Amino acid sequence: MKRSCQMKPSGLPALAVLTLALAMAACQPALAEKAVSIQKPVDFDPNASHAQDGNALFWMSQDNGARGVKKVIIPFFQIQFVVDAQANATGAGGAHAKTVVHLDGPTPAQMQAITDELYASFVADLKAAGLEVVSPEEARTYSAFNDIMAASKPSGETVKGMNSVRSLFFAPTGMNYYFLPTMLPDLAGGGSMTAIGNTQIVRKEADLMSQSGAAVAGFRAVVDFASLSASDRRGLRALARNAKTKAEFGLVIKPAATQVFLITPNAKATMIDPQNRLRLELQAPLMIDSDAILAADDNRTKGQKTGEILGNAISLMGGVGMSKTQSFDVVVDPALWQKDVTGALKGVSQAATARLKAGL
Repeated sequence: MKRSCQMKPSGLPALAVLTLALAMAACQPALAEKAVSIQKPVDFDPNASHAQDGNALFWMSQDNGARGVKKVIIPFFQIQFVVDAQANATGAGGAHAKTVVHLDGPTPAQMQAITDELYASFVADLKAAGLEVVSPEEARTYSAFNDIMAASKPSGETVKGMNSVRSLFFAPTGMNYYFLPTMLPDLAGGGSMTAIGNTQIVRKEADLMSQSGAAVAGFRAVVDFASLSASDRRGLRALARNAKTKAEFGLVIKPAATQVFLITPNAKATMIDPQNRLRLELQAPLMIDSDAILAADDNRTKGQKTGEILGNAISLMGGVGMSKTQSFDVVVDPALWQKDVTGALKGVSQAATARLKAGL
């Protein structure tokens, strides 16, 4: 399903434009923990191979952090499925706008199936890149791995982030998930800022690297179904007596929050992340080319709509800013949603591991 936000400069494919932008950014002086800016959305074919797109799509935090890695162990594998979100805007005179969206159709069983299939693909991609991958059975022989699992959360839990974002977090069957200090609180909520819990797990990650003799690898992706925006009040817009929010519906893999990491002796600790963690971050929203979305229906009751109209009429007479609320149920074909999300995430894994391979 095509989205209006998928515009790209004429004459060049989106990935070519993104590759050029990243190359230009790489020529600038390096700044610790500062990634290139998020690029324009990219149309993403869930049925195509994306191994050739690693350099275009992924930014690497440290060029030499993966040098010499031969073996990896995976305690962290996490897929976040956004199911509710909200955008808010305010204007002068008390004007307010709100857009609420809810995903309807996919089941937790489908989300778990996607996670399990993607985990197997990620392992295969790492092996294809020339890396030995510690099996789950061997991983459980290390006390640090078991300590991490014991301190983590069960797959399928619901997590509330900021701006009324509600998501389901999944790990592969037999594993749990945990938060990292580099995760965005607007998506992961306060759990990403729980200093004590994170510090304990980070220390265990270092122990796991020591016990296994392998670099510690992790994968995280965020799957959404709508892109929300809101007007701001900067500059002259602070005087505007209207407020606007907007929703564009389409399956999307979120940038920055989607990433692969490696903890290695060569990677450097930072103020953001105290562990020796090399990060590869997705640098553009990937708009999945899919027809899975069947409808986006206004789910407000007749009484709610009437009440808003009457309230705005009273506000107008009193010289007060008006309010506008939109609420949508976004209905998807569950089978097609599962197929296209799985295919797109496999493409992300291919691109990320290809970018990682170039740095080994």
